[in-house]
Amino acid sequence: MAKQPNSENRLKQRLVGAVVLISLAVIFIPMLLSGRGGYERLITSSNIPPEPEAGRRVIEIPLQEVPPRPEKKPVTTVVVDEYTKELPKNFKPARKPPEEKAAAQAPAPEEKPATPAKPPARKEVTNPAAAGQASGDGGALQAWVVQMGSFSDKANAMALRNRIRGKKYPAYVEAVATPQGTIYRVRVGPERSRVGAEALQRKLRKAFNLNGMVFPHKERGR
Repeated sequence: MAKQPNSENRLKQRLVGAVVLISLAVIFIPMLLSGRGGYERLITSSNIPPEPEAGRRVIEIPLQEVPPRPEKKPVTTVVVDEYTKELPKNFKPARKPPEEKAAAQAPAPEEKPATPAKPPARKEVTNPAAAGQASGDGGALQAWVVQMGSFSDKANAMALRNRIRGKKYPAYVEAVATPQGTIYRVRVGPERSRVGAEALQRKLRKAFNLNGMVFPHKERGR
């Protein structure tokens, strides 16, 4: 009879142990089978409620329109060579006032290298500033060139340029936009003084049997 209480205590302990094991199995077995912890189910992108419409603020920012680019000034003179394929898009004659348009002459025929009429005698000017004022350019003309001919065909101008360059003279071709079309001028130089340009003119006449014409030449950027 004394051993009966011990057997009851053992039965109770076994029941309590079984309950504890079942509880642990209920908690840990699902975690082991899923391979993930339970913390991922706390906050996810799917269970966040959307922001209420009343709390949003929409601010409209006006777009500033880009101002149109100013039209480029027309370019009337461009130096060209055998590598020049296209002239600039703004290569066109300068606009003339209405009175100048009315006084414009008929288109001149194509010029060829020829012997021009002898220019009238001129006075030698020893003061360079006075020479610039006499030319009507306020002293901005700093150089002179010898024009050997002008053509409406670029190929003819390039041929004359190559012929002059063959004698080691600095010749170049200049395209000029005119109301009648593009003219290609063959020029040699520049020279810093008109006296030097006239000396160059005499050398070219002797070398090519062509009388060139002396013209003022403006430096780039002036």
